[in-house]
Amino acid sequence: MNRRQLAMAAAAVVVVALIVTVVLLRRGGGADEAEPHPTALVTVAPVRAETLQDVVSVYGVVQADPAGSVAVAAPKAAIVSRVLVRSGETVAAGQPLVEIANAPGSELAYRQAADAVSFAQTDLARVQRLYDERLAASDQLTAARKTLADAQAALAAQQKQGAGHALQVLKAPRAGVVTTVSSAPGDHVAQDAPLVVLARADGAAVKLGLEPSGRFAVGQAVTLKPVFGGAPIPSRLVMVGHAADQTTKTLDAIAPLNGAQLPIGAAVQGDVVTASHTGLVVPRASVVFDETGPHVFLVASGKAQRVFVALGLDHGADVEITGAVKAGSLVAVEGAYELQDGMPVKVRGK
Repeated sequence: MNRRQLAMAAAAVVVVALIVTVVLLRRGGGADEAEPHPTALVTVAPVRAETLQDVVSVYGVVQADPAGSVAVAAPKAAIVSRVLVRSGETVAAGQPLVEIANAPGSELAYRQAADAVSFAQTDLARVQRLYDERLAASDQLTAARKTLADAQAALAAQQKQGAGHALQVLKAPRAGVVTTVSSAPGDHVAQDAPLVVLARADGAAVKLGLEPSGRFAVGQAVTLKPVFGGAPIPSRLVMVGHAADQTTKTLDAIAPLNGAQLPIGAAVQGDVVTASHTGLVVPRASVVFDETGPHVFLVASGKAQRVFVALGLDHGADVEITGAVKAGSLVAVEGAYELQDGMPVKVRGK
């Protein structure tokens, strides 16, 4: 190969190299131009200014209303033979509750009262004969009649208490729920000692334990929620105590169930409305939680702007926020977790 041929071959190699370089550069530039900027597809919701309720959650238990409870007491000194109900049981009016037997003292008192009536009747007959024969004064006849009347009244009282019967069954004076059974078979009980306490089934209330913060007052609205499930019950505080419980250090408060049926002793959560204020609300799904802290993305001019916020109270599917946001601004909801600060966004449906 001569020198001319070598020069031509070298020139050809250079030309091929230049062509390859140009092609590669064009391909590289095309790839850069074809690669799109990342764009997120989101839905948006407005930031809303609303009047919000300040709610404090407290806990308590269902208890019988003391004003609606009745105690079934022993009408006389007696011995409990049988207890026919249990605590928590619902009973009907007239249902047997407790069977009692006469205590020795009650039996003796009844016999003495019966003997006094018999003696007074005999004595009155004697005085009446003497008076008819003009051998007794009228005041003696009056005294004999009074003695008989007193003896008969005493015997009637004994009989009303059930004396004279070996066994006596005490029945429910009305329908209700048995809240207390304070006796057992074999117990010796005094006259008027309570044996069973009944509460009205529709007269229960919730006893709540409030923190002694001064934020609570009679008349405040409270929503009662059974801890183990059930429909919310609207109510109001009808009593707020002013002396803290020595054990729990909380104030007792009462909220009626307004006819709702909950078991005595059931655990209840009470959401008490203590005040109200104006605040900003967004959908809970718009708040992003990560290592940088809670934030939302405002959507404006096709871009996402990250704004850090502080959270307030929950309001169902919404949550209160505070931060550099204004009412009416749009926040990203669906797709918010895919966003970065300054990222282009496209609103779904537009």
